Amino acid sequence: MRKLRIVLAAVSFALATMLFLDFTNTLAPVTGWIARIQFAPAVLALSFASLAIVLLTLVLGRVYCSVVCPLGIFQDIVIFFRKLFGKRFFGGSPAENELKARRWMRLGFLGMFAGGGFLGLHFAWLEPYAIYGRFVSFVLSPLYRMGNNALASWAEKNSNYMFRAVEIVLPCTAALVAGIALVAAIVAMTLWRGRLWCNTVCPVGTFLGFFARFSFFKIKIDEEKCVKCGACEKLCKAQCIDATDGKVDFSRCVGCFDCVKVCPKKGISLKR
Repeated sequence: MRKLRIVLAAVSFALATMLFLDFTNTLAPVTGWIARIQFAPAVLALSFASLAIVLLTLVLGRVYCSVVCPLGIFQDIVIFFRKLFGKRFFGGSPAENELKARRWMRLGFLGMFAGGGFLGLHFAWLEPYAIYGRFVSFVLSPLYRMGNNALASWAEKNSNYMFRAVEIVLPCTAALVAGIALVAAIVAMTLWRGRLWCNTVCPVGTFLGFFARFSFFKIKIDEEKCVKCGACEKLCKAQCIDATDGKVDFSRCVGCFDCVKVCPKKGISLKR
């Protein structure tokens, strides 16, 4: 399951990124579906995809957050590079007081997100797909176009006209600074506490977490095999495992299956 999750996430992330970078609109007819299966846009469009995501969550938990959401996958990439520098563990499940504070914060941000639409407020600064889209459009797209223009110039000098120069569009300074600052904050939170953004701020993660509690398949810790080593709890990027009590908070679990791999006794698995 973990290998399949990584492959699907890589494909999903690449398609979402190229959809924002593609200035020729040649990929949109083929890859446009990746935008239509993003949860918040699907809800706003009254699309069947939103119901499908809820049903998927009721079956497998919050795998959407690890397989489909580009901002979630982006955080996993940050965590991957964090591990390259030898920092594998996140310190385990937070104390009960911190968990209570996080729950209230999650509900608060969800309320702001839901109420913002009715009040006419611009709530896209909390929506994960929009956040990632702005980052790619504001930061990566200009660099991508600069690279294309350099290639077009080189090709033209060599009598090759397969490439064409395109206009480099830059956002206003305030939007650029705000977009970069938000992504920088998410990266900092990820380096510090893993999927902290997803389980404290993200309204989509909070909403799907309500359904993930009742998922048909769940991560289960085999009490007979478990030796209380705590490896799963320390590695968990969602900080949702309490190895001492053998419990998992499924509202925060993002279905990455890293705990299944790290268990030395093969005592963790996905079960009914």
